[in-house]
Amino acid sequence: MKKGIVYIMTTAVSGLIKIGKTQTANFPERMRFLEANGYYNVVGLKRFFAIELDDYDDKESLIQ
Repeated sequence: MKKGIVYIMTTAVSGLIKIGKTQTANFPERMRFLEANGYYNVVGLKRFFAIELDDYDDKESLIQ
């Protein structure tokens, strides 16, 4: 089983969220990057929820 983190971030746009995944070791850097740079044309990203899971690839696809 591959372990990683599934996360949800709020955005500057009301009602718009970002759902993503990353390896556990990459999580702090991924959050810093997204919070500083946004994601494509979405800005104002802030951490809302994150959880470490086994089979995180499969679980992330279930909530998208």
